Amino acid sequence: MKPASPALLHRSAMSLALLGLFAGPAQAQADIAPHDAAGTANATGAASGESSSESSTTTQAVVVVGKRGQTVANTVGAASALSGEALSKAGAESFADYLGKLPGVVFNAGPAGNSTAVIRGVGTTAGLDQGQGTTGYYINEIPLSEVGYTVSIPDIDTFDVRRVEVLRGPQGSLYGASSLGGAVNYVANDADPGGFDAALETSLSKTVNAGSLGYTAKAMLNVPLVAGKLAARVVAVKRDMPGYLDNVGIGRKGSNDNRVSDGRVSLVWTPDGKTRLSWLSLWQSSFADDSGYRMTRYGELERSTALPASFDLDFALHSARLERDVGVARLTAIASWNKKEQELHFDYTPYYGGFMGTTDPQLFRQLGTSKNTNYELRLASPDGGRFEWLVGLSYQKTDKRFDEDLSAQGAYDVLLPQVGASQLRGDHYYWGDGGTYGTDKGVFGEVSVNFADGWKLTAGGRRYDTALRTDGHRDGVLYPGGVSLPNGYQAENGFSPKISLSYKASPQTLYYALASEGFRFGGANILLPMAGFDTPTGWGSDSLRNYEIGVKSSLFERRLAFDVALFNIDWSDLQVRLFRPDDLSYGTNAGRARLRGLEFSGSWRATDQLDLGLNYTFLDAKLTEDLLEAAVPLRKGQQLPGSSKHQLSSTATWKFDGRYSPTATLSGRYLSGAPANLQQSGQRINGFSQFDARYAMWFDNLELSLFVNNIADKRGVTFSYGSEAAFGAQEFVIRPRTAGVRLHWQL
Repeated sequence: MKPASPALLHRSAMSLALLGLFAGPAQAQADIAPHDAAGTANATGAASGESSSESSTTTQAVVVVGKRGQTVANTVGAASALSGEALSKAGAESFADYLGKLPGVVFNAGPAGNSTAVIRGVGTTAGLDQGQGTTGYYINEIPLSEVGYTVSIPDIDTFDVRRVEVLRGPQGSLYGASSLGGAVNYVANDADPGGFDAALETSLSKTVNAGSLGYTAKAMLNVPLVAGKLAARVVAVKRDMPGYLDNVGIGRKGSNDNRVSDGRVSLVWTPDGKTRLSWLSLWQSSFADDSGYRMTRYGELERSTALPASFDLDFALHSARLERDVGVARLTAIASWNKKEQELHFDYTPYYGGFMGTTDPQLFRQLGTSKNTNYELRLASPDGGRFEWLVGLSYQKTDKRFDEDLSAQGAYDVLLPQVGASQLRGDHYYWGDGGTYGTDKGVFGEVSVNFADGWKLTAGGRRYDTALRTDGHRDGVLYPGGVSLPNGYQAENGFSPKISLSYKASPQTLYYALASEGFRFGGANILLPMAGFDTPTGWGSDSLRNYEIGVKSSLFERRLAFDVALFNIDWSDLQVRLFRPDDLSYGTNAGRARLRGLEFSGSWRATDQLDLGLNYTFLDAKLTEDLLEAAVPLRKGQQLPGSSKHQLSSTATWKFDGRYSPTATLSGRYLSGAPANLQQSGQRINGFSQFDARYAMWFDNLELSLFVNNIADKRGVTFSYGSEAAFGAQEFVIRPRTAGVRLHWQL
């Protein structure tokens, strides 16, 4: 038996630490479609708490966000809400189509289910990291951000969505772990016992350099089963997004095809006027034939690998919700279970080419599964009156496992005489696994006092108690005889507070000041000991404090509306990844940062035909102390990843007179450059602009729209792996120019 050499073991451990069990790939690809920036409800919602007119894209009927169901204009803190109608009119389907056009949000687009948003620059990477992320993701208030590295971030199609809420700034007090920078909550349409409803949608599109047409097919059916009492709603979505990168290594044009299927079933039962019971089952399946990053050494839209880097992601969620008016308060109880699965393939030939005489290519495969159970129980007082309050309990449990292996076709016959059968599993010559098991228990609440003359004081917070444990094993030729990694354990408890003071100067104007904190899970290092180096056993939550003032107002009978927020964030004990002398990475808390910014969102109905919208963010986010023990020393003043200094999006919509109510929309956005990672200076998000156009006509309840996205066919880089000797710079670019036609029918 011939064991692997120390150099080979070192290279294996280093590469697997970067792309293996507890890190996962930070993949990203862009798929940008138009979104009406003025269709966001920031200050544009009804300031008095009423639903606003549907006749204007600047005043969408998006009236509530948060767990108290307040209007956006009455919410203390920076918030945006996108109605399903606004998203549909803009042709937005996925996160990439709308999140990056909101104030304070940079979206690092990638394959469906594997992309991240950085809110207010709070992030140590623009991709996925080994720890829990800094942005919280929710579906109907159900947390999707599990303990540690996330298996996937479900990106559900916006067809038949009620709204998408984006809360900026720490949301730890009411929403819990992970929402350091903010939270994204997808609110699906429930079944409606009030009547029959149906919708159909389809589209065809052509993307520059794509080998085939893209298409979508979507359907919704709402059926009352018992009039006014019981209803069912079924939604099905199919999207085929053709690839636009040519993989010259496998000789395939448009190799990064991506196919996404969504489905959901909603049941709602209202036995009486005080009780509402609902059930939601939701599924998503996404498959990408090849990864969406280009390799710059090969060409503008080219990459080269010996194997396609495929992504196969599946997600299922089932939840039950009870809402009951108990007189002094409204009771909400939520129980949910979700499961995420992924299978990722990578070409490891550059690292293990010809391994011990085997025939290339060399395949690295990673499989991940997480099962998450969530419970929440809360009571909320009615709005109005001198005192308003909310109190609740939450519990989350995560069981997660990663498996990985390396193989080459025919490797068993080549390696058997050298190493023996015990170090092989068929053609697999390395395999490993790891598990993460965590719980999060919380008690949360807030109380508000309404004073005279429009003043309101609110204070609250969350007491949290988190714990996790980890294990891992390595085996095969790279680890003769097998190695069990040290079991890891990390537990933490604390309090995440929030306090605000607001002044309602008029039904249309709100001033506020607030202070808030966030938290997230820590983690455990399960590396084998290294002589002469004291590897930390793990890391805890960051310490992040946000101070913010803002104003929301509308003028001239709501023809002009704006929302302005100024914030300062002090961030210490950052969760960072450093490297030991043997080049293996470990997690720890180190460093400090300061983030200051201004967010503006405004809309103006200039005439009865012309609507204008503008979102702008200025952000100064940088380290405030040196971190010299990092492999690449981090310096005071260094810009944080995903913290573009300037971000701008704008929209102009013109409504023509005459038959079929034609509407033309031109939208644009600009994003300045920023690092994609703290320690690799070559990994960048480049500064770029993008313009989209849309023309729509209505034939009764049928909408016909023509669109062109990325009109100038720009190559904006949304994420990068930097410069690597094996591949050159690996960059994810926004989707090339895409033109198409869409039909949308609503009963």
